[in-house]
Amino acid sequence: MSKLKRELSLLDLVDIGISQIIGAGIFVVIGIAAGVAGPSVILAFWIAGMVALLTALSTAELSSIITETGSSYAYAKRAFGKFVGFLAGWMRYFDNVVSISAVSLGFSAYLLSLLFPLLPKNFMIASSLILILALTLPNILGAKITTRISSVLVAIKLSALSFLIFVGFFYLAKNFNVNNFLPFFPNGFSSTLTASSLVFFAFLGFQTIAMASEEAKNPRKDVPLAILISFLICFLLYIGAAIVSVGSVDWRILGNVDHPLSYVAQVITNNEYASLFVTFGALVATASVALASIYSSSRVLFALSRDNFLPKVLSRINENFGTPIASVAISSLIAAMIVMTGSINLVVSVVNFGSLFNFVLTNLSLIKLKNKIKKKPSFELPFHPLIPTLGAISCIVLMLFLENNAKIIGILWLLIGASIYFLRRKRIK
Repeated sequence: MSKLKRELSLLDLVDIGISQIIGAGIFVVIGIAAGVAGPSVILAFWIAGMVALLTALSTAELSSIITETGSSYAYAKRAFGKFVGFLAGWMRYFDNVVSISAVSLGFSAYLLSLLFPLLPKNFMIASSLILILALTLPNILGAKITTRISSVLVAIKLSALSFLIFVGFFYLAKNFNVNNFLPFFPNGFSSTLTASSLVFFAFLGFQTIAMASEEAKNPRKDVPLAILISFLICFLLYIGAAIVSVGSVDWRILGNVDHPLSYVAQVITNNEYASLFVTFGALVATASVALASIYSSSRVLFALSRDNFLPKVLSRINENFGTPIASVAISSLIAAMIVMTGSINLVVSVVNFGSLFNFVLTNLSLIKLKNKIKKKPSFELPFHPLIPTLGAISCIVLMLFLENNAKIIGILWLLIGASIYFLRRKRIK
């Protein structure tokens, strides 16, 4: 059986988590969501964060019991059998690959709108393709190389986001305008829930830590702890950034700029260099998520191939680098093809559909496996099955508010996966 190297520490895992979570969701989608919900985008972030937290808690407990690569795929397969497990892995792979495309387009939107505003939009696609190609190489060279690069990128984007929040609260203390927060629900509460379904994208990524279980030095202890640490850090930063953004800039303006946080930085500091620093943070943030998404998508493909759901070439480990090179290359290629659509809004909604589908399965898996697996978890939730039940229900509710095209694309991908499963069922272990 193909084996991955165990070389990731707790800090490495937290780096992977933050690297995957903080990206286009806060730097790009916050503007789109503000245009939908108005000042209640702050509440939209809180709602999306609470929905994601329930699944993060369920994932933390499951990851302390099941330490194989695959995350929601591994959990659903153990709980509900091969077919449901494959669909979970298939959808997990899809939303990871589409996420590469989404954050790459977000990267290009910041790059072109601020640094090269006169270039035609076609250059956004070209720069996205170049980014994907550049980030494929470290994923081929090994997980440790990836996390070293990720650590540098995480430090930069945390600095930029923290700077914006710190300076922003000082600005609000002197220039607070209550009218920026009123009316809080200009388009009704349903628009706030729609915005929540969009900004949910900002909280995705913590399951990538569980994807790295087979490469963690101490998976039963470090994986659940890393999930909770990275999620808490990102949640607090998001709420702070949302308050500063709405408090300093009219929500209608936020909804009409491609680079919302850089615009906010310009307003609160009246300094071009401060705005450029936040822009640099946005570029680093989106690039680091693309880096981590290539990693996680290749590991899902590796796991599906190892169990004979997909051709064996995808689970072959390169002897020199200890990585599944074919899976990395295929993931980057598919992401590059999706980038050609050039639509950030649709791509984000498709990612959210796939993630919410898998989050439902993750919560249901914990309910099913709680009494089935005798191994004592190193992290255990109280009041079982309350938290996973609420997690599953809240994810289903949020799915209802996604745009219809995203639901159609997601269902079609599931049907393609079901067809592949039945065509290869004789080869499956």
